[in-house]
Amino acid sequence: MERGAIEDWDTRLGWMRALVSDDEIAHRRALDRYLRVSRDTREAREAYDTIVLRVPRSVSAEEAAWQRFRAAWLRTPAAALLTEQLAPADVPDWGGLPYALIYLEWEAHYPIEWTRHAKVWSTKQRLIRLLAVPGHHDEVRARLVDLVELVVYRRHRCKDREYSRIARAVDGDDLRARLAKACDSGEPWTRDQAGHVLWLLRNPQIPINRTNWFRWLSAKLPTGDPLDTDANTNTDTTADAKAKAKADAKANPEDADPDEDTDTDSNTDPDGSPHKPTTPADPLPPSP
Repeated sequence: MERGAIEDWDTRLGWMRALVSDDEIAHRRALDRYLRVSRDTREAREAYDTIVLRVPRSVSAEEAAWQRFRAAWLRTPAAALLTEQLAPADVPDWGGLPYALIYLEWEAHYPIEWTRHAKVWSTKQRLIRLLAVPGHHDEVRARLVDLVELVVYRRHRCKDREYSRIARAVDGDDLRARLAKACDSGEPWTRDQAGHVLWLLRNPQIPINRTNWFRWLSAKLPTGDPLDTDANTNTDTTADAKAKAKADAKANPEDADPDEDTDTDSNTDPDGSPHKPTTPADPLPPSP
């Protein structure tokens, strides 16, 4: 990749590095920067919406306001990282890769802060799937392995199951050894999550979804694996596993398993680009 392209990413998002810094002051400044960028985007959108509702309407003023909003939106990390269409083979050398990784590390290391200020589960999911490709360089692979390990040790958060995709992409003896160690944890939830990921690694044909999570819970042996990956699911035991998960979620609402959460950015289209109000006079603009 050309140096200029890397420098462009550093210019736009270099401040994000401090979001995962141990330096409290630097971290606070980065969080303030994130909040400022988010506020600027929100205010630009509100200004545009106000102009759209004016009568009579000014096409030139409306377009100028729309461009201001679009420019502000593209300065947000999620927009900058998700508007580019990438082939899987291009991800390991992509200039935005360090910042996509930082965004996921921010959610993993500062979950309460991320939830309060940046929570869009669909953004987390899309970035995980973007990074779940083979061929990562050693430093990036090591950080992805660290993320998988961190996630299995904590209580489940929305879209955490997506990390199994990354586990498959960076699979190796070191990762399996860490997961095997987690299977001996004194925390049942950690044992279950680590065992489930190991099962998925050993059975790459198994889809990663809630159904197979409950299937694994209902059929697992003391060693953590179902008796037969091709056996019919026992619907009674699967129902028991789901009931137990719901009871745990009710007892610990902060640790609920909200994988069916449909929280998305209401100002974006399915491809991640912002959209104007869908009135006859306001056709959707092209994606960035």
